[in-house]
Amino acid sequence: MSEASLSDHEAFHEDGPPGSVNGGSHSGKKGMSSSAESVLSGGSDHNGGSSTNSDERIVSKEENMAVRRSKTVVLVIIAVTALAFGAATYLFTNNEETDDYETQFRDFAYEVTTVAHAEAVNVFGLVESLALAVSSFAIHQETELPNILVPHFEEKGKHNNALSKALQVSIVPIVSMDKIASWESFSVANQGWVQEGVNQTPHLHEDFLGADLKVPPINTNVHHFVDAEDPKSGSVPVESPSVDFGPGGHGVVWQQSPAPHDPSIINFDILSHPVFARVYHGMWETKLPVMSEVTDLSFLYEGAVKDDITHPHSFLMHPIFPTMDEDEYENVEPWGFIVAAIPWDAYFTNLLPESINGITVVLHNTCGEHYTYRLNGPEAVFVGAGDLHDRHYNSLGVQTVFAEFLTYDFSETLEHCEYDIRLYPTSDFEEEYRTSKPWIYAVVVVLVFMFTAGVFLGYDFLVQRRQRRTVLKAKQTNKIVAALFPSNVRDRLLKDAAEQAEQQLEEKNNKAKFKFGGAQKDQLKMFMDEEEEQHKHQPYNTKPIADLFPSATVMFADIVGFTAWSSVREPSQVFTLLETVYHAFDELAKRRRVFKVETVGDCYVAVAGLPDPRPDHVLVMARFAKECLHKMGHLTKDLEVILGPDTGDLSLRIGLHSGPVTAGVLRGDKSRFQLFGDTVNTAARMEGTGERGRIHLSEETGKELVKFNKGHWIKQRSDLVVAKGKGHMSTYWLDPKLRSAASVSGKDTSQNSSPSADKDASFIKTGPSKPVPSNEDAKMQRLIGWNTDVLGRLIKQIIARRDAQMKLGRIQQVGTKQSPVLAGQPAGSMVLDEVKEIIHLPAFDAVVVENQAEPSAITLDEEILGQLKALVGAIAQLYNGNPFHNFEHASHVTMSVVKLLSRITTADALAERKKDENGEEDINAHSLHDFTYGITSDPLTQFACVFAALIHDVDHTGVPNAQLVKEGAHIAKVYKEKSVAEQNSVDIAWNLFMNDNFLDLRMSICRTSEELNRFRELVVNGVMATDIVDKELKALRNGRWERAFSEQANPESEYDALNRKATIVIEHLIQASDVAHTMQHWHIFRKWNENLFREMYKAYVEGRAEKNPAEFWYKGEIGFFDFYVIPLAKKLDSCGVFGVSSHEYLGYAQANRDEWERRGEDIVKEYIENWKEIKQAPQEEQAVEDSTPVESFEQEPIDGDLDNV
Repeated sequence: MSEASLSDHEAFHEDGPPGSVNGGSHSGKKGMSSSAESVLSGGSDHNGGSSTNSDERIVSKEENMAVRRSKTVVLVIIAVTALAFGAATYLFTNNEETDDYETQFRDFAYEVTTVAHAEAVNVFGLVESLALAVSSFAIHQETELPNILVPHFEEKGKHNNALSKALQVSIVPIVSMDKIASWESFSVANQGWVQEGVNQTPHLHEDFLGADLKVPPINTNVHHFVDAEDPKSGSVPVESPSVDFGPGGHGVVWQQSPAPHDPSIINFDILSHPVFARVYHGMWETKLPVMSEVTDLSFLYEGAVKDDITHPHSFLMHPIFPTMDEDEYENVEPWGFIVAAIPWDAYFTNLLPESINGITVVLHNTCGEHYTYRLNGPEAVFVGAGDLHDRHYNSLGVQTVFAEFLTYDFSETLEHCEYDIRLYPTSDFEEEYRTSKPWIYAVVVVLVFMFTAGVFLGYDFLVQRRQRRTVLKAKQTNKIVAALFPSNVRDRLLKDAAEQAEQQLEEKNNKAKFKFGGAQKDQLKMFMDEEEEQHKHQPYNTKPIADLFPSATVMFADIVGFTAWSSVREPSQVFTLLETVYHAFDELAKRRRVFKVETVGDCYVAVAGLPDPRPDHVLVMARFAKECLHKMGHLTKDLEVILGPDTGDLSLRIGLHSGPVTAGVLRGDKSRFQLFGDTVNTAARMEGTGERGRIHLSEETGKELVKFNKGHWIKQRSDLVVAKGKGHMSTYWLDPKLRSAASVSGKDTSQNSSPSADKDASFIKTGPSKPVPSNEDAKMQRLIGWNTDVLGRLIKQIIARRDAQMKLGRIQQVGTKQSPVLAGQPAGSMVLDEVKEIIHLPAFDAVVVENQAEPSAITLDEEILGQLKALVGAIAQLYNGNPFHNFEHASHVTMSVVKLLSRITTADALAERKKDENGEEDINAHSLHDFTYGITSDPLTQFACVFAALIHDVDHTGVPNAQLVKEGAHIAKVYKEKSVAEQNSVDIAWNLFMNDNFLDLRMSICRTSEELNRFRELVVNGVMATDIVDKELKALRNGRWERAFSEQANPESEYDALNRKATIVIEHLIQASDVAHTMQHWHIFRKWNENLFREMYKAYVEGRAEKNPAEFWYKGEIGFFDFYVIPLAKKLDSCGVFGVSSHEYLGYAQANRDEWERRGEDIVKEYIENWKEIKQAPQEEQAVEDSTPVESFEQEPIDGDLDNV
């Protein structure tokens, strides 16, 4: 109780009425107040007592005010202190973060400038080395300069470009007027280097020169440009007029790397270009290399180099002297110079670590040009022309001279550009170092003081509450006693008993019960039923919604290769592709205001010019078609990691036609907006008669484009098109440059490894640390990514099953990194000796399945994922560059295994439905497990099947086992001339798998020695089953099949009989997948059949085969179908576990066999012709892939205003 309350309370009880001595006469009223006493005595003392109470109240009020003021002051001090300490804490922490990010920026800026300078030095040194090499060659040739032809310049330049990141290098001799005639004769006589260079890089020129790669002749005269802004617009001979654009003569373009497919650039005088002229004068004066301002150099290498010309480029001009003595350079004149076209992007890539983003680099030069880049990790993103950095960070800018060694003291009459780079942070960079710590620390400090204030206020509140209660009771007693009756008694406030307990819970979804987790077929049926119900009562008493649109453009876009691709995919994968592609097209259509009509199968139909008419419909549709072509190319490459091999090979075939269209809503069941008329039919014909990766236009559409001055967008097709119902038609291509580049062949870039069965081979020790280089083959990387994803999903299933078993106590925690599980080949035996008659799979446990977590919800550890990808990459490296037995084919086999496994009905599904409505067991949970022989009940078994498919041809040498035996190969002796390649593949792959670098991965797959041994047994049986040539092994497998599926009584136990069937079915599953191309779409069969023919023909040409495969291939394939493929497909069908896939495989096998019988002889001749055509090409894999029915698609950029999207 406070002092004020105490004094008030004491005064209340001790003071007596006036006239009393000590209050003793009131002993009988000791506890009564003066007021009460006055009332009882007749009120004679009422005034005196009231006066006393009034004084006491005044004193009490003053004391209370003093207490309140004291509390307020304390609270204010606490609040001010809290704010002061909080602000100080925030400022201190924030300043630390500011200092940190500024320091980090300066460190990174220094690193960027240092590396960029080193890159410039590297480029200069490489170009200088090339110039010295050319100079040295010229000196030793002892021929009249500048008539020099450098041998193998394509290879020298290619090496220089790869190291210096230059797009192209050119030798430019300086030819004076008196030597023009001599030079022209020399250049014409020695123009063969162009053809040689093109032959070395056919993939750069096939689309422009055709399959024969025939290069037209060069200009016979030296020419100079008419319009330097458009160098290819035209030219005139230097004799008309006779002009030297620089000291010493004309700068004539000569040898280039890469070689041009359009040799018209040869013998052009580039000194007639003002930019080259300015730089040339500077080089001539200083006798030193000079860097140009930013300019468009695409006319030098157009078509031969893929490049974004919107990004800034410059060229480095380096003189070529007639002497190697640098001291003599001042006294002699250069006889030519090297021109290296360099994109500025090359100087700013790979400068920052992956996690550092948001540094702006501004490139300045003394010619008044400014260009801005943004560095995001190793990537340099071109922002645009001009100084576009955030002015907020001007104070932190770092500036340095770029390539200071290329700055000289030019004479005042020469125009030249010197560069510097300026670096600034961005808000994104700053945010990487900004955290919420300053606010958190400040808030924590304030909260500490607030907590102190809260404790103080809480304590005061308790004291005040006690005081109020005491005073209240005293006042109540005083009033009762004073009045003798309860006057002014205050009624207590009634609590509000009427609380709002009524809250309406609206469940509208109960009317439309749609179970989210239902089967896909049920969801599709419900969707169609709901739509049917919606349109059932639609009235027909209104006028139809239809109209004639006199001018519109219709597009049909078909996915080329889709039928063959979808034949080897699951339905969900097919729809994933279509939904992804069509959704992307829909977004493009919305942006372009193009109307999507419908999708029919894999054909996308759209129209521009309706329902809202627009005069520029043909322009809109042309741009939309071009965007769809680009988008398709990007999406298929990205989806290949998810949907598997050959997805990136899909492309579009597009047809456009313009004309009148009748359009409207056709009412009835499933009403929709539709198009009618000849225009729609003609557009479909344009698509059907077009080519993959190209946009086919009717003559009407071409004329419409010409009306809009877009005649340069189109090129007339060389041949007339015969369209159904139309006869012969003259048509056009939309921009011939839109045609796809050389298709990605998916070739294996790994080196041929020598066959070896040595378990301690050096590769096995170093394999995991040598992943496949990501920049060498994009298709290979996508295949590695897809295989990694497939195996990763299976590992999740293994982990989910193991976790459930451990949770239920079925197994104990065994196997750790400290005590890993080991297993391997038994000592003194061969892989072939390990083949098992029966592999015992684990029994099915329905309780474990019920308690198993969803595998997709499991996140694999980054270490496991990294090791898995490294393992798959190492396996890819172990494959040789064979046409057939390569990593791409192994991935194709893996895809077939995955498909067949997915088609086996799983026992897991039964575990969810095994009880009826009364809770009784309706179906035996083990019956389905027994029906599928337990293959899909065990995730480890599935993983082993997929792994066996992936490794089954590791280190294959491209020749059969019989040839290895005949040649006396080392591995043939090691494996006693039995299943040589197959045993070698198992040994090499298993040693790789058991490497310590994959310990975490291995522990996630197999935790016990029992699991690891079973895993090896499955892998060995699976890989060895792919040896279909060995008659003895084939007979043993056939015998095991007969014993497993014989209708005669089997004396062995039911458990052994079940596992015998599982073992032989797994072997036949992998066998079927190994030759799956024979049981798939005709185009798939053609592709791999030609690859196998080419592999065997190559062996014959190299003397590693006795017979020419062309002599027996036709009949051999028929026999292969009749005696192996079709019987194998029938076995898959008869075992009854593969569902509709077995019928599908058998149907394709029979259809392919019949088609081969009709066309096989002609096809073999085509194989021979294809071989002859590619024999001269250095990149054999690329050319063969382009000749197969299933091509790849890689979009090239479009020039001109068609690209202004």
